[in-house]
Amino acid sequence: MMPILLFPFLLLSAIFAQQGQYLVKPGSFLTPTTNPSWPSPSGLYAFGFYKQGSGYAVGIFLAGLPQKTVVWTANRDKPPVPADSKLNFTSDGRLVLQSAQGAETLIASAPEGGASSASMLNSGNFVINNSANQMVWQSFSFPTDTFLPTQNLSHGQVLYSSVSNTNKSTGIFLVLMQEDGWLAMYPVGTPYTLAYGYGGVGISGQKNDVVLQLEDNGHLYLINGDGNIIVNMTNGYPAKDVYRLTIDFDGILRLYSHDMNQNGDWTVKWINPNDDICKPKGLCGFNRYCVVIDLQVGCNCLPQFEPVNVEDKSSGCQRNFSAESCEKDRYTIEPVPNTVWENNNYSIIISTTQDNCKEACLQDCNCEAALFKDGECTKQRLPLRFGRRVQSDSTVALIKVGKYSTPTIDGSLPKESKKEHYRLDILIVGVSLLAFALVVMAISGIAVYKYRSVDHDLPEEEAILEEWVYQCFESGELGKLVHNEVVDKKQLERMVKVGLWCILDEPSLRPSMKKVLLMLEGTVDIPTPPSPTSFLSTI
Repeated sequence: MMPILLFPFLLLSAIFAQQGQYLVKPGSFLTPTTNPSWPSPSGLYAFGFYKQGSGYAVGIFLAGLPQKTVVWTANRDKPPVPADSKLNFTSDGRLVLQSAQGAETLIASAPEGGASSASMLNSGNFVINNSANQMVWQSFSFPTDTFLPTQNLSHGQVLYSSVSNTNKSTGIFLVLMQEDGWLAMYPVGTPYTLAYGYGGVGISGQKNDVVLQLEDNGHLYLINGDGNIIVNMTNGYPAKDVYRLTIDFDGILRLYSHDMNQNGDWTVKWINPNDDICKPKGLCGFNRYCVVIDLQVGCNCLPQFEPVNVEDKSSGCQRNFSAESCEKDRYTIEPVPNTVWENNNYSIIISTTQDNCKEACLQDCNCEAALFKDGECTKQRLPLRFGRRVQSDSTVALIKVGKYSTPTIDGSLPKESKKEHYRLDILIVGVSLLAFALVVMAISGIAVYKYRSVDHDLPEEEAILEEWVYQCFESGELGKLVHNEVVDKKQLERMVKVGLWCILDEPSLRPSMKKVLLMLEGTVDIPTPPSPTSFLSTI
């Protein structure tokens, strides 16, 4: 006997199926708790509010399955909204999220001429139509992390991974349909080049008319402008299942299926890359490398490093020792064998040995790590990124670590010893503050000289101080910073270089206070600072 509660749902589904679509008219609205969504005729998909953290988000989800799997999210990087929010389909054809205070956030809008209706289709596509019943907006044109049957991914379109299975904000990986016809995968924020790619599908010699398609039976393939299928990723499966292609938070592209007649979970039918789950570059963050443990991803910190956030693998690792001196005797080298990293070196030594590579790094104040392979030693600065263990690769990462631990005040120390430690701490803090004051004076001096007698109607390239200072430094025109007044040019260059190192956004790249003092005194050479707009300093 049919459960009474199920009957109204089936009745509505039948009505919607007869009509072909469920029309949403202008003036309609949704609320998170009382009227949360507009369903598709079959009841499989729904558009509207779904639970996200402590609030609600707006998107498309599979309402007809026990697990309400989200396949599309509007404004995915906005924070969740409270329960008193409202989603309005306005008379001028806009979908607007409205707060209780009246603030509006646009989700979708029709072009000039307005819209007469909206519909949640059985395909999982939410559309807005004009008075001629022509589609003027569709969610399929703005994919997030998931690709559905009958949807096309063409040249230039991108799927971005989510932060996690429950947080649909933009993650750190993407899959892109490239101009050369390849479906390629990259970490977010890197160039679309072979050096940064980690997966994908395609064949050479194609034009920019290649399209990714997924059919209702799970047939996934690439087809070119001539209508020829150039790559079959799958050959299709039972049509009674529901399918979705998702780039997951771990950077892996997976084709999932779910049996409509069962209450089970999603089953993976196809995967890319399929040979190493550690291939997605950046999965473990800075100063950390990916390892496979019992077919699961594990992330190991470099020696004498610790996780930044134990709850987030991609947050990377940071030093657990203080690098306060450049003296060789204070450091040693810890090898991390069979690991590959991005080779962002600043110096290369060829035809050498691993021992010589270690010694060269220990002798170099700027060297914080080195990569050794086949007689080549490449010196590196931190942070290291894109690390993963590859047993077949002979690369050894040589990490400079502290030989002695930093002294701490222990409760078992005699009172007089504690006093000596406190005095030492006070001295260290005092010296650090003095060094910091000198750096602040250097940077402040630049700003004062710059704005003392010049016009504030600045050109665009001078609007951001640190970028303008770096441009002057790089072009050898530091005189501009002091309005071409007569100053000690060597001292000015030294102060500018130290200042540029100290304002880098990445903490591990900034010199220690003790090193700052040595730089300002001229005791140690100051390496050329990276641009403040470089990738490492803006993450």
